[in-house]
Parts: sequence; structure tokens; C-alpha cells
Amino acid sequence: MSAPTKRHVPLLLGYNKTKAVARSGDKKARLNLTSMIDMFTILVVFLLKSYSAEGQLVTVSEALTLPKATSEQKVEMKLEIVINREAVVVDGDPVVQVNQQLLATGGPIPSLVTRLNDHMEYTRQMKGTITEDEQKINIQGDVAIPAILVQRVMASCSEAGYSLQNLEVIKEEGGRS
Repeated sequence: MSAPTKRHVPLLLGYNKTKAVARSGDKKARLNLTSMIDMFTILVVFLLKSYSAEGQLVTVSEALTLPKATSEQKVEMKLEIVINREAVVVDGDPVVQVNQQLLATGGPIPSLVTRLNDHMEYTRQMKGTITEDEQKINIQGDVAIPAILVQRVMASCSEAGYSLQNLEVIKEEGGRS
């Protein structure tokens, strides 16, 4: 029998196979799924971290229309008081119903001071000490609420020990320079 010619070599090795692949056998490339899962986990954590740093931190109540202002300071997540036409709400729990008697007088609101003191005491028990950061509070108020109500809420916050009060507003685009 004679040696194969060049024309017969591809037929002996198989279709589109080189000599090196033909000699090594049928080894298939395999993916290492552990490394891929680790890589995707790192990417997801990175994207979530970067999104949470840039996303909106405050959820505005649907019952409110916040005033507009040209503010450059970002809002931090703190204890939140929402003042609307019906009630004063602390962290989602209604504390005081708004009525004519509440609007007729001035000074701190006793039930609100009690609720804020309870929250301050709970924070003290959980963390052991109260830092300046825990003495901050955010206040959301509708544009149509009377100024006396905002003043009474702010006085209640001061009496309860919240030294820094932030009034939340919607940033007005294209404001004065």
C-alpha cells in the first residue's frame, strides 16, 4: 500500500481538524462556573453600591406638595416627620391630628415631644450613646400648611433634643444664580 497523498490527509484527520487537535483526542473546553459567578456577584454589588450613592434617598409622601427651592445640600437618611393637612406623622405613624385648637396656640406639641423622646431613648439604648448625627431630623411639610404648625413641630423637635432640623424641599431647576 502506498502512503497517502496530501489530498487524502484532511479525510484521515477529520473535517477542519489540524494535526495537533487530531493527536490530542476529543478534549472539549469547559467553563469554570465558580469564577463566573464570583465575577458577576462583584459586578452586581458594585452597581448596587454606585446606584444607592446616586439615587434619591427620600421618599416624598403622596399627600404632600413640597416647596421648591434652590438647594445644593443633599438630604441624609434620618428620622422623618411629615406634616400634612390632616396629621403630623413620625416615621410613618400618625402622632397628632391637625385641628383648629392645634393651630390656635404656640409652643411645643406634648404628644410629639413624647414620641420624639421615646425615639431618642430607643436610639440611646441600641447604640449606647447619642452622637451629633443621631440628633438630626428631617421635616417634610406641604406648601399649604400654616407656618404656626411648622413652628410648633420645630419647637417640639428642639425640646426633644434634636438640635439640627432639615426642612426638605424639591430642588428647583434653573433657579437664581
